[in-house]
Amino acid sequence: MSGLTGMKDICNYMSRSESTVLMLIRDCDLPACKIGGGIWESDTELIDDWRKGQITKGVKTKKQKIPVNTGNDQQKPRTRKRAKKQ
Repeated sequence: MSGLTGMKDICNYMSRSESTVLMLIRDCDLPACKIGGGIWESDTELIDDWRKGQITKGVKTKKQKIPVNTGNDQQKPRTRKRAKKQ
């Protein structure tokens, strides 16, 4: 097991930005947490196992995207205009 100390180490190991890693921790259960004085900790083996699990089940987040109602729900279907005969 190889420990990763600090968000920078975790981001570098995963080749992802800090905002992406934080989203993965929050929404996808990436194995990392703050220990002691607020320093992020994780482990390469745990991250590798997590990645394999994500690949196996397909990447799905806890949050489901809900479609936004734009008020155009009852639009008329588009029809193609016919070319005029000459």
